[in-house]
Amino acid sequence: MSLPASIAAERAETVQGLGGGRNGSFSLSPETGTFSRGRDRVDLFSVVNWSSASTRYSLVLADGSRTEAACSGKVVEATWKAIAANAKPFSFDCEWRGARSAQLKMNAPVVSLTMKAERSGQFSMGGTTLEVQSVHEVRGSSLSLEAPIGYVFRHDGKAVGAIELNGLTPRLWRPASGNALREPVTLAALALALLWDPAT
Repeated sequence: MSLPASIAAERAETVQGLGGGRNGSFSLSPETGTFSRGRDRVDLFSVVNWSSASTRYSLVLADGSRTEAACSGKVVEATWKAIAANAKPFSFDCEWRGARSAQLKMNAPVVSLTMKAERSGQFSMGGTTLEVQSVHEVRGSSLSLEAPIGYVFRHDGKAVGAIELNGLTPRLWRPASGNALREPVTLAALALALLWDPAT
């Protein structure tokens, strides 16, 4: 994916073990974790579609402590005479409990002037807030993708991390060990990497 200049030269880490399964374990050295996820769709007379997704993961942090995330995403689409519209745009909410308490709230705009399924939101943990924005541009291509290929995390307007979702092994760019933003980027990125997007 196309990356902001402030992190484009940094080395990416891979999140091993996510694959395409509903349950499993993963590793992101030195952190390790387990996850479960699912997606449901209800179609009412081919007019209204409710799609939802749920994700849970438990993460053993670098200091040996544990935190757990519970996330839910949803979108409602209405179709009338071959015209489809989002009756309730995409939303994705997560909450962390345990050694770390945090929240993530993501939304799609009510009205979009592009074909991109853009999402934006905020992750907050203690006094730290990250702005989260979907990325639809591929490096070396002038064409944008409809679905997000990843997400960028910004702090005070500066890009400090990113997660690329292309393929079964997500790639993560995050601050170095010892940086106070490393854990917030890691927690938010894992939630987005595990999401089975209800809008796709």
